[in-house]
Amino acid sequence: MRMKPNDVILHGECTVCLSALPKTAKKLKVGPYVIVADSETTGNHHVVDVVDGVDFYQDGDTKYMVSSVETQIRCVVADRHDAITLPAGTYEFGFQMEYDPFAANEAERLRKVRD
Repeated sequence: MRMKPNDVILHGECTVCLSALPKTAKKLKVGPYVIVADSETTGNHHVVDVVDGVDFYQDGDTKYMVSSVETQIRCVVADRHDAITLPAGTYEFGFQMEYDPFAANEAERLRKVRD
């Protein structure tokens, strides 16, 4: 798969797009994988495995990956979503948003999609 600058990959409620690494981003200390989008209800987190050539950063609540090798985003529970291969590059991970026009107050109308 070849990504263009404005492409967005959807992996469940997780969004993945090409990005520049902010100068204020801090390198993360990581384990066998990094949770790039957590699952608030089911525990089926969206993760990227830590391999040589892949580094992770965080700036505020946003996570970034700088990769010189091909890698994959996957779910902890494999049958939930297919793994998606990401070519080498710099990526930003985010969340899909949903709008509820009937929410009780304006602050709750735009919120993260949850599984």
